[in-house]
Amino acid sequence: MASTDKLKKKLQNALKLSGFSVRREFCHLIVDKLLSESINLQENITFDGVIKNLCDSLENQCLSEKSIERIHIERAIEVCLHSGYDRHETIFNIINAFDFPKLSYNTDRKLYSLAPNKSRLLADADVKAKLFLERYHSILQRTKRNFQQKATLNEKTALKLQTVDYLLTLSKVTLDRTLILGSLLEVSEGKYYLEDPSGIVQLDLSHAKYHGGFFAENSFVLVNGHYEDRILHVSTMILPPGEEYKESRPSFGNLNYFGGTSNIPLKDSQRLKDHLDKNKNEMILFFSDVWLDHSLTFEKLETLFEGLEHSPPIAFIFMGNFMSESHGSELMESLKKKFKQLGELINGYPSLVNSSQFVFIPGLSDPATPYMVPRLPLPSYVTEDLKKVLPKAIFATNPCRLQYCDKEIVIFRADLIAKLLQATLYKPQKDEIAYCATNTIVSQGHLSPLALNALTVHWDFDYCLRLFPLPDLVVIGDKAEMFQGTHFKCTVANPGPFCDSGFQFKAYTPYANSIDDCVL
Repeated sequence: MASTDKLKKKLQNALKLSGFSVRREFCHLIVDKLLSESINLQENITFDGVIKNLCDSLENQCLSEKSIERIHIERAIEVCLHSGYDRHETIFNIINAFDFPKLSYNTDRKLYSLAPNKSRLLADADVKAKLFLERYHSILQRTKRNFQQKATLNEKTALKLQTVDYLLTLSKVTLDRTLILGSLLEVSEGKYYLEDPSGIVQLDLSHAKYHGGFFAENSFVLVNGHYEDRILHVSTMILPPGEEYKESRPSFGNLNYFGGTSNIPLKDSQRLKDHLDKNKNEMILFFSDVWLDHSLTFEKLETLFEGLEHSPPIAFIFMGNFMSESHGSELMESLKKKFKQLGELINGYPSLVNSSQFVFIPGLSDPATPYMVPRLPLPSYVTEDLKKVLPKAIFATNPCRLQYCDKEIVIFRADLIAKLLQATLYKPQKDEIAYCATNTIVSQGHLSPLALNALTVHWDFDYCLRLFPLPDLVVIGDKAEMFQGTHFKCTVANPGPFCDSGFQFKAYTPYANSIDDCVL
């Protein structure tokens, strides 16, 4: 009994030295529970490990402004009993768009937290304005950080950031090493303005030089030039700077910004990193435009399944459209039969059924919700026969997120390249398209940096398309030729249309964080 009392006192003192004031009754609870589970707290190494796990868990529960209650202690004990692992750690997880955490930014604390209000499909009119305000503030905070870092390195080359109302207070000024961040707005054909929360200014783009991306209406840009007679004569237009994950992460604390069942981001999980180290050659395969009514689709998939039967990949990610033509709802019966046929084909390869995940993401022409994003999964009527033979099949939203070990992947099926080429003020050369697409998506921190009439977004669910902090991989299913590019350590890849490009697809190796072109 005396030794147990000493342990409880020692535990309380150790926690106090680590900055946690834990009541005596809770220390008794911790010691009694751990001893009952045969954990030898008399050993210094074991005791130190317990203290570390307890402190990590209490810190992860964001207790800086709360008193430590029994629920926090029970959670911390559970972490100790699982050797420091989170009980909700998942090796593979598909997160649907409507389950993404909705976050709001606290400008005083400079931290993100869970938004108090849930989104609604039938949102109020003011939500449309808030959508662009939230995009603006997200880009503004990382642009400021980027400028401050450059100023620290070299004050002489430091850049200044200004708002539109700075111009409106002057009659004439040349912006020298000063840039203005705003959204491009086309008021009438060929007549562009720059808008931010402080005001709006007309642009003269006749001598503008564009650098490194697509510049479409509603995208955010940095401009400089000469302001006179209420017009900003633009010299240079560039995209906002992107930001590496490690620079963005402090704004989220221990909040799980990515989604899933865990209370904390799984990117930090040592257990998942160890699992990845033991599975260095595992792959995830991505396919887009898998037309089930194409004459060769099943033959090619059969060849693929036969080749992979003895080395099953982590997952097959199939993106729509799943029919070669947009038939609407009248041919749902035909699509239902094709999915049943696909299920029977897959079921002929038991090793794939047991070891691989099969994920299906609808295209914009597949039967589901109207032509808007995010889109609901394929209707159960279409997929029920496949589910009977392949119960583990996952039918996800568009977009969705995939977490594999500590890798974060975003998947989106939409024909962005054609829309960006049509809307941009600067038309890049063909060999620049991959570079420009990657830079644009990363710098905008958004899957659809376009006007809302180019790709309709549910206003209150725009946060589902944001990329902040940047994931490891963004897969865009696009009808354009396959491409890939990396910017700020985020890879953007397009597998290309499977049936319309000679049966091409992409293979991603999470351990190496590399993606390769494949063809059947």
